[in-house]
Amino acid sequence: MSARRPAPAQDAMPTTRGLNFYLEDPNLEFVCSTVMDAATLERARPHLVALGAVGGDELDALAAQADKPGPVLRAWDERGRRVDEIVFHPSYREMERLAFGRFGLAAMSHRDGGLGWPGRVPHAVKYALSYLFAQSEFGLLCPVNMTDSTARMLRLYGSPELQARYVPRLTTTDPAELWQSTQWMTEKTGGSDIGAATSVARRDADGTWRLWGDKWFCSNANADMALTLARPEGAAAGTRGLAMFLVPKILPDGTRNAWTINRLKDKLGSRSMATGEVTYTGAVGYVVGEPGRGFKQMMEMVNWSRLSNAMRAAGIMRRCLLESLVHARGRAAFGGALIARPLLRANLLEMLLDAEAAASVVLNAAAAFDRMDAGSAEARTLFRVLTPLAKCWLTARARVVAGEAMNVRGGNGYVEEWVNARLLRDSYLGAIWEGATNVVSLDVQRAILKDGGFGALAGLINTRLDTVGEPAAKPCVDLVRTALGDIGGPVDGWNALPRPEREVEARPVADALYHTLAASLLLAEGQLLYQQRGDFRKFLVAALYVRRWLSPPAPPAPIFPPPALAWLEALVDWTPVPAEALSAV
Repeated sequence: MSARRPAPAQDAMPTTRGLNFYLEDPNLEFVCSTVMDAATLERARPHLVALGAVGGDELDALAAQADKPGPVLRAWDERGRRVDEIVFHPSYREMERLAFGRFGLAAMSHRDGGLGWPGRVPHAVKYALSYLFAQSEFGLLCPVNMTDSTARMLRLYGSPELQARYVPRLTTTDPAELWQSTQWMTEKTGGSDIGAATSVARRDADGTWRLWGDKWFCSNANADMALTLARPEGAAAGTRGLAMFLVPKILPDGTRNAWTINRLKDKLGSRSMATGEVTYTGAVGYVVGEPGRGFKQMMEMVNWSRLSNAMRAAGIMRRCLLESLVHARGRAAFGGALIARPLLRANLLEMLLDAEAAASVVLNAAAAFDRMDAGSAEARTLFRVLTPLAKCWLTARARVVAGEAMNVRGGNGYVEEWVNARLLRDSYLGAIWEGATNVVSLDVQRAILKDGGFGALAGLINTRLDTVGEPAAKPCVDLVRTALGDIGGPVDGWNALPRPEREVEARPVADALYHTLAASLLLAEGQLLYQQRGDFRKFLVAALYVRRWLSPPAPPAPIFPPPALAWLEALVDWTPVPAEALSAV
């Protein structure tokens, strides 16, 4: 059964199991076509189709199984020796083989020939594949991203010795040779205030650095190595005194390093992946980069991870939309199909707008990542602000979308045998990982004040709007330009404001910037789709998005007028939409 095809009338509990998540999502292929050249998309498509099939069947089943028992810490072996082994359900190990092995998600940015590619796989392709993976499994993408990001960090800042020793193990697709990595920063005293960290690094007479202290949130606790922050003795207080260290679980001579896993966290979501509390008791660490730049280097890694978080939130929103559409089309109520009910149609339409905007923002950020790696200074500035901006809005919004999807399914949505409960639990973690929403909105503000982020973002938005020549779309284009101008005024005055007044504006400005960006991308996609097919579908999505987020009607008027709801099936099925549909908005 498809989201685009009604279920048989006798099927009272329709399911998405067995659907191909890529083939069910024409929007994803279209957005890919806007951020990839034709040859890249043609090369990527078989892998996207393959992962879509795995996501809708095998991976979905494995994720449900791995989520139930969760990992278990085996601290001691039968002879009383400390082993700190984490025991996983076999389903989790099978998911690792899919992610790290078959699809090589952690390796493809570092090794030539991944997926048979002539060179390294572009970030845009990696994030499109990961977006499909995230629709079934959220937690494992943390180890994937951390392993990928550690390899990147070592290639940028690691010594030749560290690169030679560890990068091949981080970037292999052979599970027997793979060493996973992670990033451990937070402590009991610090949380988001990393400068309050108390872990210390002391140097032995032979020059060996040894770390002492506790790390409080240690995702991927079973990792083979960790990038971590500690303060060398005598270094300055705050973030300026922190150095970055690579701490392996097993030292080059084969002995265990001096860290212990105290316990595993009993978490609301991402239950499949192990998160623990770790103590360094003289653990050997290797300095990565300049000791005085450890925090700045770590924040680069955090920024890469924030794009991964935004992508996973986007994947959750897409899965929630798919679940809701399949249920609404396959379920009868009050003498007709559930999808015929006007209030539910409004819910589904809002989910569709959020999901399509999310895919556009994430994949355009991934394309900027590619341009940054190719040496573009403009892309580096843009990427610096895009990633916290996407993370700020999308991870917060995913919680709302997941809650609405549970509501659509009703009682079954609250039962753990269905996917909705897991999607809801996982959505809440995304908004906390790599900085809670307020913290990330302040980072958007820093990217604007210190890195020229607003100019870069405004340039992207205006460039996209400049491509829109269709007269019927001009009112929306004008609204987006006005909204951007309205944001620019407060931003220009930030330097003159006292810090408390400036900070209180950070989140509303970040939210507004996200919506102007998303609307500009949807409008540019609308122009492209119209030029290719004479289809106003994307223009209608853009117009509805602008109405929802940039010019909402005052209560008690409904967000979407009844004539707009009539176009829901056409938007879901990607059947052609005529120009007159815009008059419904």
